[in-house]
Amino acid sequence: MSKANRKYIIALSICFTGLILLQWLSPKPINWKLSYMKKDKIPYGTSALNDVLQEIFPGQKISTQNVPIYNALNGNEINNCNYIIINQTFQPDKLDTRELLNFVGKGNSVFIAANYFSGKFADTLKIKTDDFYEMGKGFSNDSAAITNIYKPHDTARINFVNPLLKNKTDYVYTKGIDNTYFNSFDTTKTIVLGKNSFNKINFIQIKFGKGKIFVSTVPETYSNYHFVPEKNYDYVYKSLSYLPNQQVIWDEYYKVGNVKQDSPLRVIFNNPALLAAYYVSLISLLLFMIIGIKRKQRIIPVIEPLRNTTLDFVDIVGTLYYQTGNHKNIAEKKITYFLEYIRSAFQVKTNLYDDSFIERVSNLSGIEKQKVHTLFYYFSEINFKQNLTQLELLKLNRLIEEFYKESKR
Repeated sequence: MSKANRKYIIALSICFTGLILLQWLSPKPINWKLSYMKKDKIPYGTSALNDVLQEIFPGQKISTQNVPIYNALNGNEINNCNYIIINQTFQPDKLDTRELLNFVGKGNSVFIAANYFSGKFADTLKIKTDDFYEMGKGFSNDSAAITNIYKPHDTARINFVNPLLKNKTDYVYTKGIDNTYFNSFDTTKTIVLGKNSFNKINFIQIKFGKGKIFVSTVPETYSNYHFVPEKNYDYVYKSLSYLPNQQVIWDEYYKVGNVKQDSPLRVIFNNPALLAAYYVSLISLLLFMIIGIKRKQRIIPVIEPLRNTTLDFVDIVGTLYYQTGNHKNIAEKKITYFLEYIRSAFQVKTNLYDDSFIERVSNLSGIEKQKVHTLFYYFSEINFKQNLTQLELLKLNRLIEEFYKESKR
């Protein structure tokens, strides 16, 4: 390793180590992401509620489902059970809706807390939600007008309708709550359980078959941030007390925080310190490659491939024979070479050119018997001659080349 490269590596190592220490020692920012997952202890996770489920439903089995409702319920005979779903939105597809309603129709109970409902589930139960966001004056559809959207009510005050559960003072929530409410539902099958301070309904009970569906539009109240304070945790206990004391299925599939990432780098991208280090490494590698391009390199010498001197030798010897005019000698060597080919290719003796020999070579080579006879008869003529002209040599060469081209071997 050259001294120049060593300097770059040491400098990059120091920067990399300093960045890691800076990230490690810096205070971690609060994660306000809406998660509603039981493993998350961030403000909008539900780990606190999950820890007391056994207390709310004493002696009952608490299980978790990480699959769609259809996968969890289809083909399974589940009775005397509560299914709890908490998320920002709830929009299951037709299959999930069908299985969930069949589950309720058999006498089970479902508790769903979400700000917004849509899809087949909302259409079947005829429920719609709204919020307090309003359009400012002069609002239009252009992007600049988005600033005119405002929320006039940042504080949510909610309570129960039932006098036995209703608190003397409203439960007050002052941060991160949409305060959504129902603006439409089927009044023939619905019982109102809760309202906000504007007399908007936010908690209802829907009778379906032999079971009941409890629907709330304030899922934030079940999050860590709003559940832990002593003044508000009572609301969660009372709302879940509508569910009978029986086994509970806690949903983890329909969650904002349930983002499935298949990338092998998901661990790095989910950790800000590792992500920063990852980008520093990529930039450092890029700079190293750019600097390395400037390095000088020895010229690689051109190595000529080895020549086939055998072909040169054959060419020289052939030219020598031809120039001396000894056509008889050349003809004899060509005949000898050709007969060696006949012996090795057809496995026949070449000492006698009789009819059986001619017929055998013709059959094995696929060449007409007359052409084979003409070739070997010409061999015999050459053997009896003392000298050979250039034309006779060329004729011999032509006959042999034609045999090579027409032969099937």
